[in-house]
Parts: sequence; C-alpha cells; structure tokens
Amino acid sequence: MPFVTPLGTDDPRRVGRYRLSGRISDGPADPGPAKSYATRLPDGGMASIALLGENWAPGGASRDRFAAEAKTARRVTPFCAARILDAGFDGDEPYLVSELVEGPSLTEVVLGEGPFGETELVALAIGMATGLTAVHQAGLVHGDFGPDHVVLGADGPRVIGFSITPPYGSATPAADMFAWAQTVLFAAAGRPATGPPDLDLLPEPLRGTAAACLAPDPGSRPASRNVMTALLGRSDGAASLLTEGARRSRAAARGVPPGHPGELAGESRGRPVARRAGWVTACAACVAAIAVASILIFTHHPAHSGDPRPLASAGGKTSERKASPSPAATSIIPASLVGSWSGHVRQTTPAMDVAVNVQLIAGSSAGIISYPSLNCSGNLLLVSVAGGALTMDQQISTGKQTCGNGVVTLTEQANKTLTFSFKSSSGPAPTGTLIRQS
Repeated sequence: MPFVTPLGTDDPRRVGRYRLSGRISDGPADPGPAKSYATRLPDGGMASIALLGENWAPGGASRDRFAAEAKTARRVTPFCAARILDAGFDGDEPYLVSELVEGPSLTEVVLGEGPFGETELVALAIGMATGLTAVHQAGLVHGDFGPDHVVLGADGPRVIGFSITPPYGSATPAADMFAWAQTVLFAAAGRPATGPPDLDLLPEPLRGTAAACLAPDPGSRPASRNVMTALLGRSDGAASLLTEGARRSRAAARGVPPGHPGELAGESRGRPVARRAGWVTACAACVAAIAVASILIFTHHPAHSGDPRPLASAGGKTSERKASPSPAATSIIPASLVGSWSGHVRQTTPAMDVAVNVQLIAGSSAGIISYPSLNCSGNLLLVSVAGGALTMDQQISTGKQTCGNGVVTLTEQANKTLTFSFKSSSGPAPTGTLIRQS
C-alpha cells in the first residue's frame, strides 16, 4: 500500500480540476521527487493522480493517442482491477486519475505472514486471473504483473499498475499469464519461484493451470479467461465469469483499519496532515531495510535519454520499460545447459555476496532467475548464443525494489560450471560461478 505524505514546497496544489491531498511514495524510505499524488473525489473516495511527464505526449498526434488510450483504459471493468477514472492534461503534461486501492500488497502480506493456505491461495489465484481478464478483454495488457501489483483489499485481490497501451513487443497477454503463474507460486511458497518443483505446492486444478501458463512457448499458454474457466469449473459468458471470479476471490481479502476507508489520518476540512493513508503494514520496516541493503548491483538506475517513454499505469504509479537487447528470434538454449544452476555472485565495491538460482528451460529461449536473499525473481530471455556463452535479458517481476533489469551472460566452462556476469546501464558488474543442480 502506498504512503501518503505531505505536499512539499515544490509540489503542485492542483492538477487539472483536482485538488491534491498529499504525495504518494512506496514508503517512508522513499522521499524522492513525487510523480503520483492523492486526491479526494466528490463522493468522498480517494484516488491517485499520476503525472506522466511532458515528453509523454509532446505533439498533437501523441496527445490524441494518449486521449484514445486513456479512453480505452476506462473500459476496464471493476472486477478485481483498479479503475482508471479520468485522464487529461495539466498544461502540457498528461495525467491519469485511478482508483487508490486500500490494503497491503501481496508482497507485504507474504513477507509479513508467510505462504498462503490452500483456501486463500485458490481465492487469490482466481482474483488475480479475474483482474487480468478484465484488463485483457479491454484490449490492454498489464505488462508488469507481479506481487507488487496485487493489493489485498477489503473485497479481495485487486490488480493495479496495468498499462494503458495495447499489446506490443514482449508485453503480451501470454507474458501476463506467465507472470500470473509465478505470482501464484510466490504466494504458495512464501518466496520467489525457483523452478518446476514448486508446482507441487499447488492443489489441482490450480497446479495444472499454473504449469500450462509456464509453458516455454507463449502461444501454448492459456488465455486469462480460459484460466478462470478451469479454476471456477464453469464456462459462462464474460460478465458472469467475472462476477463469479470476484465473488470467489473474497476469501483472500484483508481488512482495513477502523475509520473511514481512504481517509487521510488527521485530514480535516480539506487540510491534509502528514500521515499515511490506509494500511499500516508491519512489514514496512523490513522492506525498507532490504531496499537500503541493496545499494548493490541489482538496484534500479535512473532512466537515460535514450530510454523509451514511461508506460502509464493504474494504481498511482508509472513504470518504465527500459531499453534492452532484443531476444533472439530462433535460438534456443543448448541442451547441454538445460537444467538448474546455483551459486554466488560477488562484487567488491560495495562488498556484496549474493546467492543466485537459474533455471534454463528445455527447448525454449527462456529461463527463470531468482535471488533468494533479496526476495526477488524474474525471467531470462535469450538474446544470443555464441562461443559457449548465453547472453540473456533479465526482466525482474518480483521484488523490483531490490533488483533491477539488465543483461546476464552465462558462459560454459570445461569443469561443467557456468561463469555468471551481470551488467546494467550503470553501476557495478558482479560475477560468479554457478554449479549444476539438476
């Protein structure tokens, strides 16, 4: 759940026709420049306003495209998904107004309480699939799905942070469903997924459905609506399916603190007070500690002028799709390297020693990577194979506060080990050795 803190002296007091109540951050350890703000709506509810930057829509054609995309995003039905409420321009800068969902994120709940029990796990899986179905049937994709983008509200799981742009590049419904399966495994295991054995933690039919979504070939993964049909055991029309999915997901709900939902603590007669809105998570301190500890190698770095524009997203955030190498079109991972590999990677400045697990999938150009001590994981997409070295694009899906995207190079050695190296747009380049586990 985002923190709402007082407006700074340099913060705007209004955006468009909306009066701002505070600035939104990921926690007290995130005091950086705000691009997301809280506002109170005429009906008394709270919403978030994301300022997207003047470069998002610099000309007439791009302004028209933004308006059209935002209009499409408002068609996402409110079944387990945060609603896009409005969009507009404040001067030359576009903004999005979206529902501010009260409750802890799935990441916070798992770190604070541990793995989900079977009943809650199935309800969570249904709710997440319902939210993604609502997004997909509007012609959009999430593009960045993971436990940080699932909030457990009073009425069940809600999907936040989805893009307002249609599918493009690697952002596809199939990629969303791969991330859905990984997120289910994260909730079941209480940690990032490490490989196929984690599927044994799931009951049927959830196990078989998640396994299908992890298929190496994106074309063979089931659509979100088909996932709902499998989990609910029914094949009603779209509206009935979404309604039933939202109903069944309520078993994974989390309560909200006493008082008026969405009210800023201490807010009176329109005067904001420096307090958090909504949920106060017991895990905030540990999340902040992990973030501080990773001055490390895998942290995010500022965007460069050559990066693509940020993707607008619901839930009061924007996400940036970093420029990265294009995955190889036809190459697959060599059979000799398929399997599980584990080891440690190190750097000297600052000193750091981090465990890493890599699963390279047979007959595919994809893999799974996790850093257990950092509570983060993601996908590896093959870029090239040359001279016994695999170059792979690391795309983090869980634990983005501590790990970032970059390029991983795995090089086969004569002693049946792999040397590991990581590079991002800036910062240290850790290296290490991985040993085959299976």
